[in-house]
Amino acid sequence: MTDLGGFWTRLGLDVLLGSVSGGVTSWVAVVLMFRPYENTFGLHGAIPKNKARLAKTIGRTVGERLLTTDDILAELRRSGLRDAIARKLTELSAQLLERERGSLRELLPPAMIAEVERALQGAGPGAADAYARFVATEEFEAMARAFVARSQDDLERAGTEIELVPEKKPGLAARATARASGLASGLINDVLATWVVRAARTDRARAMAAEAVRGGGAALLDRPLGRLSRWLPDDAATRLVAAAVPAVWEQIEAALPAMLETVDIPSMVERKVLGFSTQRVEEIVRGVTQRELNLIVQLGYVLGGAIGGTQFIVERWLGR
Repeated sequence: MTDLGGFWTRLGLDVLLGSVSGGVTSWVAVVLMFRPYENTFGLHGAIPKNKARLAKTIGRTVGERLLTTDDILAELRRSGLRDAIARKLTELSAQLLERERGSLRELLPPAMIAEVERALQGAGPGAADAYARFVATEEFEAMARAFVARSQDDLERAGTEIELVPEKKPGLAARATARASGLASGLINDVLATWVVRAARTDRARAMAAEAVRGGGAALLDRPLGRLSRWLPDDAATRLVAAAVPAVWEQIEAALPAMLETVDIPSMVERKVLGFSTQRVEEIVRGVTQRELNLIVQLGYVLGGAIGGTQFIVERWLGR
């Protein structure tokens, strides 16, 4: 009976010692993964010691496997970004078309207005030169003659022409009078057309053209814009969004690969990890693997106890 009691006592003691040994050993192994943070008496935690290599590995894994161009495009398609773009464009188009707007002088910054006015002042001489070149052409002369002739026809149809001779004359006298009237009308047209061409080619006309450009530009700056929708069909906003959304999305998909190539994601992640303190790295790793680390310690207790029991049995067997 005494031998049996000693058997169980020795077995229990071996199992207990083996369990404690295995559990403590596993706990120390887990602790040495993170501690000490700095090299102390030749001991240095595995993760702090290899922090740079760990950061490089994480960066390469994230950049080459987790955040590839195809993965990002697929996520953008699933995320509903296209619908969000459609909603935002609808909102912006409504604001753009339905909002009452003042003049450009009120909407634009003062510095930009000053630049526009300076540009208009500089455009005057250029416009005057272009005007002078145009009125010097034969094309302008032909246009002036056509304008004078068309104006005379309009006056005749309106019944406001000036009768230079009586309309009805008998016989040859009537025909002669009509012919003379036609010649006089043609001569008047030539004189008027020549006068219009000469007047258009004067320095005064050239100066008026330059002033018209400057004055017209200033008037546009001061004119209220009002609602832009009044110049467009009722369904303009809807049609604008329907046409813009596919184009914008196509541009995003086409430009994203080139944009991502300019971003070195592995290096960015690597720098971010290296910027973390060693304590922060430990928190991150433990936050992900704490359950598994606890399991390692628990298995150490179990395996240590099993080894202690096995050792007792082997010793008893060899002692026979």
